[in-house]
Amino acid sequence: MDKTQEESFLFKILKLESLFNKYKIQIISIFVLIIVVIFGFKIKSYIDEQNLIATNKAYDTLLINPNDKKALEELKKNEKLYRLYILHTSATLKDVNKLEDIANGNDVVSNIAKYEIAALKENTKLLENYSLTINGVYKDLALFNLERIYLQNKNHKKAEEIFKQIKDNTIKEMAKELLHYGIVK
Repeated sequence: MDKTQEESFLFKILKLESLFNKYKIQIISIFVLIIVVIFGFKIKSYIDEQNLIATNKAYDTLLINPNDKKALEELKKNEKLYRLYILHTSATLKDVNKLEDIANGNDVVSNIAKYEIAALKENTKLLENYSLTINGVYKDLALFNLERIYLQNKNHKKAEEIFKQIKDNTIKEMAKELLHYGIVK
């Protein structure tokens, strides 16, 4: 390096140092703020993970012992998992009210809850409406249930119409057997 370059370099360093001294508090504040934000995100992430672990443990506990009130209260902290638990445990007509609470929404759990309500009530109108929804997870099962209900009510013609709408091969095969033998309880 020649002398002019060295002088230019030293001048830039001195200029940078004076700039730093002038804005020292602001620069240090920004670095401290960045560090606090990073630690804040790390802490929040850790807390969220611990809450998720606790609610998953509560879910597992409730599957083994559905009468555990403490686990149920813990599970309520995670709305999605709680809704899934309600869906999982609601299997009788008396549980329809629980299902109706979680059926409002556009997620998969709500979708399945709508099907479960229609199937438990054996309501042909609800099953027909469900089978017409674009995103119905259990469309073909709803149609199968409709076929079964129409066969129970001795409406063989309507059951055949419903059979033609079923697309899933496994369900269609069961529906075919049901339609052929006509055995329903």
